[in-house]
Amino acid sequence: MISAMSKSNLQTLFERITDTGFTKASGFKVRAFDKGSVTLEMTPRDDLNQFMGFVHAGVVTGLADHAAGAAYASTLPEGKVCLTVELKINLMKPTKGDIVFAEAKVISSGGTIGVVQSDVYGETNGERVHCATALVTLRAIKTGAP
Repeated sequence: MISAMSKSNLQTLFERITDTGFTKASGFKVRAFDKGSVTLEMTPRDDLNQFMGFVHAGVVTGLADHAAGAAYASTLPEGKVCLTVELKINLMKPTKGDIVFAEAKVISSGGTIGVVQSDVYGETNGERVHCATALVTLRAIKTGAP
């Protein structure tokens, strides 16, 4: 349960985290945010594509992972964050579209370990194609702990 941190404060914190490093460079943005469920999106760019013009698998995996982390973190009490300890992804179709997004939903939210499913879609003109599914295991840690 989220104690003193409200949903809007948690979303604001996550948006700040997303606006740094790899996630900022990749253009990840919050599309939807709720307790146990987060959707992130990005606009594909040539510099994020692989040689055939599809979004690079590393970027797709990063999007799925970051959405999963936010979804699990949204279930943790104030003062805890999470880190990925294992990630398995199935890349089912080449990822392309005007927008690419990851919908992450918590499957299991323990006090120490959480499991999240993160589905990645490419979307063009409102039509979405399911491109990848990641199963992400995360570990809760105290804020600032290694």
